[in-house]
This record gives sequence, C-alpha cells and structure tokens, in this order.
Amino acid sequence: MSLRFRVLGSGSGGNATLVEGGGARVLLDAGLGPRQLAERLQSAGVDPASLDAVFVSHEHGDHVRGAAAFSARWGVPLALTRGTFRAAGFVEAKLPAWETIAPGETRTIRHLTLKAIAVPHDAASPLAFVVSAGAVSFGHATDLGHLNRGLVEAFRGCAAVLLESNYDPAMLRDGPYPWSLKERILGPLGHLSNGDVGRLLEKGLGADCGRVVLAHLSRKNNHPELALQAAEEALARAGRRDVELELAAPAGTGWITVRAPRAAPGRHDGQLRLF
Repeated sequence: MSLRFRVLGSGSGGNATLVEGGGARVLLDAGLGPRQLAERLQSAGVDPASLDAVFVSHEHGDHVRGAAAFSARWGVPLALTRGTFRAAGFVEAKLPAWETIAPGETRTIRHLTLKAIAVPHDAASPLAFVVSAGAVSFGHATDLGHLNRGLVEAFRGCAAVLLESNYDPAMLRDGPYPWSLKERILGPLGHLSNGDVGRLLEKGLGADCGRVVLAHLSRKNNHPELALQAAEEALARAGRRDVELELAAPAGTGWITVRAPRAAPGRHDGQLRLF
C-alpha cells in the first residue's frame, strides 16, 4: 500500500505536512494562514475540501495558526488533545467538527492509521505522529525538548522519519535571543539540537528507515549546512549509507514517497542504545 507526504511549511513561519495513503488524506498541523495553506495544497494538486482531517500536534501558533479558520472554510474536522483544544482557545471557535485524541491512541481513516505519541515540550499536551498505510509507516515529530523512549521506540518501525533539527548550540548561545529564551530552547521541554538528532540517527534509527527529513530549522540559531553535516556524520558513524537525507525548506518540499521497509545491513531492531 502506498504512502507519501509533502511538507507545506517548516519553521517559525508555519508548519504543515500533507500525508496521503490508504485512500485518505490528512494534514499534520496547520500553522500557516488558511489562505496560504489552501494555496499550497492547490499547488500540490490537492483540493483543500478533499482532506479527511487535520491532526494538530500542539497549540503554538506556528502549528495551529490557520487550523480553526481552515476547518471552518473547508469543512475539514480537527483532531487534537483536550489540552491542545483548550490551550489553543478553540472552546469559543465555531468548528464544523472536531474530536479528541490522546497519547497512545490511534485513528483509522479508510486504510490510513494514525497513532499519537506523547512528546516533551512546553505545551499543554503535545504530540508526535506515526502514520501508517499497510506495512509502511512515517514518523513525524517537531517541537520536542529531548528524545524520550516512547518516541524512539515508536519511530523504529518507520520507513521514513521527519524530525526537527532546530538549533546549533554554539549559534544559539552566541545569538541575539535573550538568555531566558535560550534557556527555554536548551531545556528539556524546548527543542532538539543538531546533535540530539545525530544521536537518534546514530544509535536509535530503525533498520527499516530509508529516508530522513530534517525540519523546523531555526533561521537565527542554525544553518542548513550545519544540520546536514551533523546528520550525515551520525549516519556515517552508524554505517547507514542506505538512508536518504533531506532538508525541509521554510516553503516545504516536493512529494516524498515512503518506500516499503527494507532491512539495513548490520542493524537489528532489538537494539536501543539511547537510554
């Protein structure tokens, strides 16, 4: 069964990822304005009204900015945790349809299954997602302060992974942000650094993973070359020459096909050396 995704926006300007598979279409986050979101969907050849649902990871504006208005305009239901629903101020919004999803729960739309994974971030009830169509799975995680066991284990069965590589520690420490904001980003509920991502790619990436997309890069505290270098070096240390690496630009990516699982030489799913 086929599965593909396309990043429509990545970073502080707005995050959204379109996923197609199993006869369904879903959006992960809606951090762009509703008009811009619709335009990017249409540029991808997708009618906004054809979406089956928008799954929201958490309430921060760059992930939820256009969710309510987009839902109201196109009649697409939202799925989010109760904490996110309250924190985003949706109690007063006139949403056509919405439902709650809790960490650990799954939702199935035709032959597409989505599982919600709890992640550590300074939000009410933030989530990552694993989206599956048949035996093919895609892991999607932005905005998390550290790698926890639940996320690493959930992603080990994925054939493709999108993960934030938000900052370079030296650039962040020497950069223009006030120290209070730097502490927040560096903290356990902040964001992942290039080195954090490298640790996952070297020691915790599943043997079936053949594609990694680095997303949510900070414009002030990171550089694409630094993020790519850290990831490439980590994959090289792990002997993972089978993994394709890509950066998600602020304006997104083209379509990325998630290919059927393939075992990488010298890797075993039983290994979990991060913890």
